[in-house]
Amino acid sequence: MADLIITVTINDTDQKCLKNDLLDLNQWVQDAVTGKINNCWNIGIAVAKIDLKFLDFQNFFKSDECRLNNVEIGRMQPFTHNDVKGILFSSNSFVQDKPEKDLAQDDNSIYGKLNFINLEDKKHHIFSKGHRSLQGLYVENELILGVEHGPRGGDEINKISFGENYGWPISSYGEKYFVGYSDNPYYFKDHETHGFKEPLFSFVPSIAISEIIKLPNNFSNHYIDNFILSTLSDKSLYRIKFDKNYSRVLFFEKIYIGQRIRDLKYHNDKKTIFLALENNGEIGILSK
Repeated sequence: MADLIITVTINDTDQKCLKNDLLDLNQWVQDAVTGKINNCWNIGIAVAKIDLKFLDFQNFFKSDECRLNNVEIGRMQPFTHNDVKGILFSSNSFVQDKPEKDLAQDDNSIYGKLNFINLEDKKHHIFSKGHRSLQGLYVENELILGVEHGPRGGDEINKISFGENYGWPISSYGEKYFVGYSDNPYYFKDHETHGFKEPLFSFVPSIAISEIIKLPNNFSNHYIDNFILSTLSDKSLYRIKFDKNYSRVLFFEKIYIGQRIRDLKYHNDKKTIFLALENNGEIGILSK
């Protein structure tokens, strides 16, 4: 893997294409995209050999499942599942406009899932389901941490395991947008009772989580085994530490930045955190 990969989000109205994530996989680069053809939104992955002058992307994977509204791929990460090398990628499920429905619980749909693609035969499998909008993904050996947007409240940090269901749109610690106060919550206020996996942590109110990275211990003797979360609406970073089994959050510290932070990358040699700042299209640099 390269030291520094910048994730880009480009809304190209002429091509009707939304680029969501870039992943450097050895000498190739994977590009997750969503495209609109004949009023049908699809998701796909393109691949190109790394070249600093020109990237010639070719189709690698494309879902034939059609949606009427804009869709997103959140993140991609390399992963080996059952000794098979592949790619994990997330796809959102939340629906704001009728007549479409939320598909996070539908086993026949690619949406609202963490998906796995075999690099050899390009076959797609559902890795986990019940996700609303996975915005950040961290993978280390068998450990998978996903951070995702809740509705009005209820942003989640999840430890993701194969075959598990994370509850959306049935259970959430947030509430439905554009609905007035009611004595009865719209979503169930626990996950386990209803057969779903509980989040490691849920932010109420929402902070609009966007990415999670592990900060190497060479950054600071004060930051040992720490993770960094970026946020959009909260315009802050969060320094987080989990217990050794990744079963709970031990603490978090809010670090105010003042801009919406879309992405994070760490440069090991320079001991520097790079921030993709959304408001003005800038790159922020945090170093010792």
